[in-house]
Amino acid sequence: GEFDAMMLAYAGVYRLNFRMFKCFVPDEVLPAKIGLFLQGQMPANAYCQLIPVKRLISLRNSFSFATNKKPDNMNDYRFELLDLSNNGISDISNLLTLVFGEKAGFSPAFVDWEYNQNPVGKAIGFNAFSGDTLAAHYVTQPLISEFGGKKIKGLLSLNTATHTDHRGKKLFTILADKTYEHALEQGYQFVIGVANANSTPGFLKNLKFKLIKPLEVKIGVGKFPVNLQKSEGYQRSWDKEMLEWRLNNPKLGYEIRRQKDHFVVLAPTGNYGINAIIGYFPNSLFTEKIKNLGKSSFTANPTKIWMGADDGLSWKNTLYFDFPDRFKPSPLNLIFRDLSESGLSLEPSTLKFMNLDFDAY
Repeated sequence: GEFDAMMLAYAGVYRLNFRMFKCFVPDEVLPAKIGLFLQGQMPANAYCQLIPVKRLISLRNSFSFATNKKPDNMNDYRFELLDLSNNGISDISNLLTLVFGEKAGFSPAFVDWEYNQNPVGKAIGFNAFSGDTLAAHYVTQPLISEFGGKKIKGLLSLNTATHTDHRGKKLFTILADKTYEHALEQGYQFVIGVANANSTPGFLKNLKFKLIKPLEVKIGVGKFPVNLQKSEGYQRSWDKEMLEWRLNNPKLGYEIRRQKDHFVVLAPTGNYGINAIIGYFPNSLFTEKIKNLGKSSFTANPTKIWMGADDGLSWKNTLYFDFPDRFKPSPLNLIFRDLSESGLSLEPSTLKFMNLDFDAY
């Protein structure tokens, strides 16, 4: 009953995701019933629905069973630019896997691809250490975007992770501030990102981001609209080299469908029968390498899902409809910060933003 639900609320090594909130289960306190739960032999919401979200958070924050002594103040931490050597990538991979689990796929090969191989530039971010322990990590990914046709270097807010023994210290905010200060010195003028409903308030309040708009989500079958026109406002800039890198994701296969004047990139969603439309580009950007990167075929999946922001798309006379809010794990919000304070801004009605522009797939 309630006792089991309380146990599931405590922070620890094993992270489970539920429909309404996240639960953390320590391996030191696994009674038999919770052991069966973790093995998938009991209903996924059997315990967690018994206690409201705010109560779970309160219970989790008020109970501590950590065996390692936690630092008492910020002087116990040291902050360093990312180490992108093999050893540094391995440490980051280990922390991301600890926080998000094996299924998230943060292998050293994936992290190296994401952080080191981007043709626009290597990842920019900071780590926080407590002794020899990587306590927290924040990273952004360089990109080039067009603002009214003018190309400007910016950053995509990418990964953040804090070790379970070092939460509640506001390390993320410190790391982000240091990252943005360093990035501005390197000539990057803005940061764009996609935040879920839980993290959006922190970006807006603590890191000076602006909420642009929630991403739209469409689902349906049959032919879908394509907008190859340049945006009058904002859109990410892609060239052949950038696309070849982006589609060479070591943990995910894509299907490339070539049409008369463009090609479409599809990705598996993990849900049977559903593909994600993650991008479309003029055939002038198509290369033999991109053709060969279309290593998976999902033709048998009739249903497609699209996520992004593009008022230039017309969904009329199609079989695509708004994805019901009640089935969304969490609404995703497009956020933006002008680092240069030069007046850069995003107008919701004149921007183009699609799945391939961030790291959903």
